[in-house]
Amino acid sequence: MSDGSRPRPMEGLTVVDFTAFVAGPYATRLMADMGANVIKVEPPEGETLRGTPPQVNGMSGFFSQLNCGKKSVTLNLKSAKGRELAADLAAKADVLIENFRPGVMQRLNLDYESLSARNPRLIYCSISGYGQTGPDAQRPAFAPIINAASGYTMAEFRYQRATDKPESSRTLAADVLGANHALIAITTALYRREITGEGDRIDVELLAGLMNMIPFELQEAQFPIEKLNIPVFDPIKAQDGYFVVAPVTVKNFAALAEACGHPEWLTDPRFSTTGERMAHWMELFGEVEKWAADKSAQDAARTIEAAGCPARRYLTPKQALENPHMLERGSIVEVNDQMGRHKVVNTPFRFARAEAGVSAGAPSLGAQTDGVLAEVLDLDRAEIERLRGDGALG
Repeated sequence: MSDGSRPRPMEGLTVVDFTAFVAGPYATRLMADMGANVIKVEPPEGETLRGTPPQVNGMSGFFSQLNCGKKSVTLNLKSAKGRELAADLAAKADVLIENFRPGVMQRLNLDYESLSARNPRLIYCSISGYGQTGPDAQRPAFAPIINAASGYTMAEFRYQRATDKPESSRTLAADVLGANHALIAITTALYRREITGEGDRIDVELLAGLMNMIPFELQEAQFPIEKLNIPVFDPIKAQDGYFVVAPVTVKNFAALAEACGHPEWLTDPRFSTTGERMAHWMELFGEVEKWAADKSAQDAARTIEAAGCPARRYLTPKQALENPHMLERGSIVEVNDQMGRHKVVNTPFRFARAEAGVSAGAPSLGAQTDGVLAEVLDLDRAEIERLRGDGALG
C-alpha cells in the first residue's frame, strides 16, 4: 500500500456510492484508490456481495477486494427519514454513482432531477445492463446475461474446439469494462464542471461496453468472410500443464521456429507466408505441441520467449497472486480488514507525480455511519441516536 508521501489526484472529492455487486463497486474502489472520500451507502443487512464466499471472520473476500478504502454507512431507504438522509448526503457530494435497475432511484426520490435541483454541481452516474432508456432498459442483467446478449459468448464459442454449446463462464469482463467506462465518464464530467460549473447526468450501458470487445466479429457479421482463417491461441500441452504462444508477427514466427529447433518451418509451404500460416494455424500449434511433449510448460514457454516469441505458462489464480513481478511492482498488495491480512490487486495504473493505490481494507458494515453523519451532515450524537431509534439507520 501507499506510504502517503504524495498527493492523490482525487483528494477532496466526495463520492456517494449506492452500488452493489461488481461494476459500480469497482468504479468507486478506483476512485477511493485515487483519494476520493467514498461513502458506500448500504442497506441495514449489508450489500448483497457481503454474503458471498470466501468468508473469513464474517467478511467476504470477494466484497473486500472491490470495496477497499471506502466508508460504510447504513441507511434504511424504505424509511422516509433514511431517504432524506441519502438526499442530504448527495447534496454535499461531488459524485453520486448507482447501479439499481432504471426507475428505482426515481421511486426513492433520489433521481438526478430531484438531487441536482439541490446540488447543481452534482455528477450523477448510473450503471445498468441496457442503459436508462430503450425497450430493454427495465430488463434485469448481471455479467453472464450481458455476455450472452452482446454476442461475446457466441463469438468465443465460434473459436472453441470439440464442443456443441457455448462454454461455461464466470468472466466479469462486462462489469470491469463498465466500471472503467464509468470512471472515464465521471472524470470527463469533473473536468467539464471545472469549465462550466455544472454537474451532469451519466448513463453507462454494460451491453454496448462489452460489444466493443468483439470489433472484428461484429464487422465480419455484416461482411462475412467466406473462408475464415484467423489465429486462435489454443493452449499447448506440455509435460506438466499448458502454455500459450503468440507468433503474431513474421519475426515472432521465425523466433518460434528457432526455439523449437525447426528452421525448416520458415520454408515449409504450410507456414512460409502469413496467409499460409493462418490457413494451417492448428497444424503449426500441433508441431509446437510435439516439441513440448517432454518439457515442462514453464521451460517450454521460457525457451520460446527467450528466442523472441511471446509465450507464457498458464497460471492458477493462486500462482498469479504469488507472481514475483506483480509483488515487486506493488500490483499485488496486502490489506488488513475484518478478514485479517490478505492480498488484493492494486490500482492497475501509476502516476509519476501523484499517488494511486489501495489505502485501506474494506469497511465493516456500517462502521463509519456515525462519523460520516457527524462530519458530512453536522449531526450531533443525540440526533444520530434518535435517527437510529426511528429506524432510519437500520
